[in-house]
Amino acid sequence: MSTQIINETFSLQLPDTFEPIPAEELRRLSEGGGDPVGWGARDRENHVMVLAMWKQYPALLARLADPKALAKKNEQLTRRLYEGHGYRLLGFFSGPAAGGQGEGYRFAYTAENNPHVRGTLLVKHGRTVYSFLIAGREENMNADQETFRRITESLKAV
Repeated sequence: MSTQIINETFSLQLPDTFEPIPAEELRRLSEGGGDPVGWGARDRENHVMVLAMWKQYPALLARLADPKALAKKNEQLTRRLYEGHGYRLLGFFSGPAAGGQGEGYRFAYTAENNPHVRGTLLVKHGRTVYSFLIAGREENMNADQETFRRITESLKAV
C-alpha cells in the first residue's frame, strides 16, 4: 500500500498496483466539464482510475450544504453529462470517510463501445466538498467497488 496526500487535507491508502496520473493527463481529463481533477491514480492492468476533485464554497453555503442533497444534485449533473452514453443510475450509497460519513452514487455508461461503471463519493471538509471517483470497466465492477471501499475507508484528515 502507498500513502497519497490529497490537497494537503486528506491522506489515503492505495494498493501497490496504482500509479499517479501525470498532471497533463489530469488536465485532459478535466476538459469534459465540471470541476478540474486535482489528483488521480490508476491501475493499468485492471483498467481502473481513482480521481479526486474539490470545490470550496462560501462559509454560509458550506454550513448549510447537506452531503446527501449534494450527492443527488451531483448525480443530476452527471446524468446530463452522460446523456449520449447510455447512462444508468445503479444507486446511491453512504460510507465512512475521514472520520465522518460520505454520500455517493454509482452509475453505468458506455465509452468507446465498452461498458463502464463509475462511483462518486462526496465528502465535506469545512468549506470544501471533495469528490472521490472510481472509474472502471463494468466487467470488474464488484472488485472495483471493493477497492474503492477500502480506499475511501482509509481516508483520513491530515
